[in-house]
Amino acid sequence: MADYSIAEIAEQLGAEAVGDLSLRIARVQEPQNAQAGDLALAMDPAYGEALQNGGAQAAILWEGADWQALGLKAAIFAPRSRYVLSGVSYVFEQKPEIAAGIHPSAIIDDTAVIGENPAIGPFVVIGAGARIGANARILSHCSIAENAVIGDNALLYQGVRIGARVQIGDDFIAQAGVVVGVDGFSYVTPKPGAVEEARATGKITQASRTDGFARINSLGSVIVGDKVEMGANTAIDRGTIANTTIGDGTKLDNLVHVGHNVQVGKHCLLCGQVGIAGSCVIGDRVVLGGQVGVADHLNIGSDVIAAGKSGISSHVPSGRVMMGSPAMRMDLNVESYKALRRLPRLVAKVQELEKALSKLAENG
Repeated sequence: MADYSIAEIAEQLGAEAVGDLSLRIARVQEPQNAQAGDLALAMDPAYGEALQNGGAQAAILWEGADWQALGLKAAIFAPRSRYVLSGVSYVFEQKPEIAAGIHPSAIIDDTAVIGENPAIGPFVVIGAGARIGANARILSHCSIAENAVIGDNALLYQGVRIGARVQIGDDFIAQAGVVVGVDGFSYVTPKPGAVEEARATGKITQASRTDGFARINSLGSVIVGDKVEMGANTAIDRGTIANTTIGDGTKLDNLVHVGHNVQVGKHCLLCGQVGIAGSCVIGDRVVLGGQVGVADHLNIGSDVIAAGKSGISSHVPSGRVMMGSPAMRMDLNVESYKALRRLPRLVAKVQELEKALSKLAENG
């Protein structure tokens, strides 16, 4: 296991360090569990007591902390704790083990182009005309279909599937089970069906019953920008005619589904189990919390935040914070929730008033 001096870690983080800067660190730990050779993560005063209960000799501390009073030999100060944590995670990252070169069991079409310094694992399949950039790390059982393009420094974990004609930029990370470029969920009935009738009239009659659905094939593909990351089992549909697009720097959590023709902007965060129906347009820097659902053909402006489990069923202007199902402005949702909690008391009061009026009527 590699170890680093306090000075080396502080330099990597761009942070201030004090004390014995030659002290060697092999791993990071929570304050109460840290021992000699560990770097305790105590970036908030709330961790002070836990730090003293552990055996750490060095820690990352909050600004202004008295590191000597905490019994430490060295300390690194964190002006923004979670940002420093990001840097620490890079320093001590345990990268996936994959041998340099191309494994003998990999099947690579003769017309595929593989960039310099590849690391391609067992049972990988790369199709005709595919192009993979330099420094690719592709773990076992991945498949990259014909004419797909992936930029430099890609990291594909086990079982990733990249569909035909998909184009992906540099620094792409795909966790296990990601699928990019599957057919969109798009069907049509020979005559107007129940969904169309229900939308128009609010009713379903025998006239709209159908014996089957005709598939609309997805003729487009998926375009993914630079520095995009996708969590495990995320699925991105191809466009019907135009391409589905994911902008630079966007991060998708596990189990996210992006439907056909959707356009997602730059630097968005789509959290676990987010589902975006077809033909939506999502602006830049949008954050959708866990299990947010977005109905089809909607526009969501830039700098929108939707709280977890929000159900978005109408257009959302830029800069709006949304909550609830159906989603509304957060302040309105909070007021609505307060009113909902008051309903039992209001019903009880109404019943009392009804009884009083009934007695008045009897006595009148």
